[in-house]
Amino acid sequence: MATIRIDDDLKQDADKMFDEVGMNTSVAVKIFLTKFVKTGKFPFDIETLSYQPTNETLQAFKETETLIAHNDLVNKEDLNSYFSRMKKEAVEEEHAEL
Repeated sequence: MATIRIDDDLKQDADKMFDEVGMNTSVAVKIFLTKFVKTGKFPFDIETLSYQPTNETLQAFKETETLIAHNDLVNKEDLNSYFSRMKKEAVEEEHAEL
């Protein structure tokens, strides 16, 4: 048997959600650890918002690259500045959706 430390508020929130599906935090942690040991992988994707642009943003990047390749840009903004601005806007949009 092992004891793990979990923030009280987080544990209470998790307990409520696990109760809705008929389990508790201990069972959920056991499922997680068992899956991790058997596969050597996390049983879910680990991502950060700041580095995960939306599909719409990725499409805009591709379209921009095409415009640059064909020299069809009306605005000759520095490319690094443009992409920095676009990434910042994408992150702001994602945070606004939360």
